Amino acid sequence: MNKVLKRYVYKVDSVEFGEKSKLENGHLTISKRELQEAVQPLFEHVKSVDFELVTPGSDTRIIHLLDTILPMIKRTDESGRVYSGFFSDPYMVGTGSTNVMSGLAVMESCALPWDEDSASSGLLYPRDAILDMQGPIAGMTPFSETNNLVILYELEEGRSSAEYDDEIRYIGLRVAMTLAELTLGHPADYIETYTIDEVDPELPNVVLVWQCQNQGPYANTLLYGVPIDDIVPTLLHPNEMLDGAVVSGNYVWPAFKVPTYSHVNHPILLELYRLHGLELNFRGVIFCRSHNPTNWHKLRNANMCVKLAEYLDADGLIMAWEGGGNAAVDGMLTIQTAEKHGIKCSTITFEFGGQDGSEGVLLVDDVPEANAVISGGSIEKAVTLPKVSRVVGGDVMRLNKETGGFFPPADEPITFEQTIHFYMSGNQCGASKLSAVEY
Repeated sequence: MNKVLKRYVYKVDSVEFGEKSKLENGHLTISKRELQEAVQPLFEHVKSVDFELVTPGSDTRIIHLLDTILPMIKRTDESGRVYSGFFSDPYMVGTGSTNVMSGLAVMESCALPWDEDSASSGLLYPRDAILDMQGPIAGMTPFSETNNLVILYELEEGRSSAEYDDEIRYIGLRVAMTLAELTLGHPADYIETYTIDEVDPELPNVVLVWQCQNQGPYANTLLYGVPIDDIVPTLLHPNEMLDGAVVSGNYVWPAFKVPTYSHVNHPILLELYRLHGLELNFRGVIFCRSHNPTNWHKLRNANMCVKLAEYLDADGLIMAWEGGGNAAVDGMLTIQTAEKHGIKCSTITFEFGGQDGSEGVLLVDDVPEANAVISGGSIEKAVTLPKVSRVVGGDVMRLNKETGGFFPPADEPITFEQTIHFYMSGNQCGASKLSAVEY
C-alpha cells in the first residue's frame, strides 16, 4: 500500500481574542464573532455558543469537559478532507498534505442533561470531567501544556441525547477546521512525513490493536462518521488516524477517555512511527470496538484481530484499549489469542492499586500470557484539588449522580478518593505522564 502523508505543522505560541481571526508568527488572534457565524447554520438543538481561552500555567480549572479536537485541514481537496465523513463524503484519507496547528486545542464544555433519557444505562451518563492547568493533576493530561479554546454550549431544552451528541460534535469539528483554515497560504514551521512503505526484512513486524469505546450515545467512537456499534476488526493505515478517520464521542468515564485530539496524535502510534525502520517495521493499526457484549463476542473479536495480525506477518502486537473493566476483558483475550498464535504482545493499562499501590488484585482482568504489562498508574489515589482563581465551564461541579448528586463550588478545594473525574488520568493511549515503579 503506497500511502504517504505530509503534515505541515504551524506552531501556536500565544493566543488572544480580537476583531479578526489571523495567525502571524506563532501568534493566533481569534474572532468570537467569526466563529459564531461559522457554526450558526448548524444550530438546531444547541441554542448558542461562547468561547473562553485558557493558557498554559494559568491558575484555571476547566469543568464539564467533553471532546478535545486538533485544528487541521487539507491543503487541497485532492486527497479528501480531514475528519472524513462529517463535512464530506467518507472518502479514505491518509495521503497528501495536511496543515496542523501545534500548541492549540479546541475543547468542548457542556453540562449535558442527567435525565434518564440521556444515558445508555444507569452507569453510562455524562460524568463531570475536570482539568487543571497547574497543580497536582495537571500532568495527567497533555492539555495543561496547550493553548485551549473552550467552546461553551447552551442547549435547547427537551432534546434527546443523540441530538445533543451529534450537534455538539459537528460544532466542535467545524470550529477546529475553521481555525485551521488560517494556515492556508502560509509557510509551515516544519513538515513531518509519514509512510510505512519501506520495510526492513531484518526487523520484526509490529502492529497496534486499538480497541475503542462503544456503548451508545455519550459513550461511543466514530469511524468515518459512523458509530462503531457493529464493526468487526478492520485494518487502518496509521495515516488514516492521523487525518481524523477516528473521532471520539465518549463523555462517560473522564479518566479513561481518549479525545479526538489523541486519536489523531496517538502517542503509541507516533512512537511506532518513530521506531519504524530503526527497531521495527510498523505494519498498521487493527481497529475495533471494546465493550463487546458477551464473552462469545469478545473471543470472536480477539480471533479476528489476530487473523489480521497474521495476514500482516506480525511478530509483535501492542494491545491498547479505551475504557474500564468490560474493555479489559476484550484486551486480555486478544493478548491471549495472539500469544497462542506465536505473536508476542505488550500492553499499557491503569491499575487498581489502592492508596499505596499494593492493594489486592491490581488489574481488572488478566491472563497468564499477559506478561509484558506497562502500568499507567493507579486510579485509586486520593487527590486534593486546590482552590483556583478561575473556572471555565460553570460554577459548580456535578458529581455522584448515583446517590442523588453532589454539586460543590468548582473553584474551592476538594478531595477525590479516586481519579475517575480527572480528564484522561487513566487512559491507555500513552498520553498521560502517570506511571508506576516497583522498588
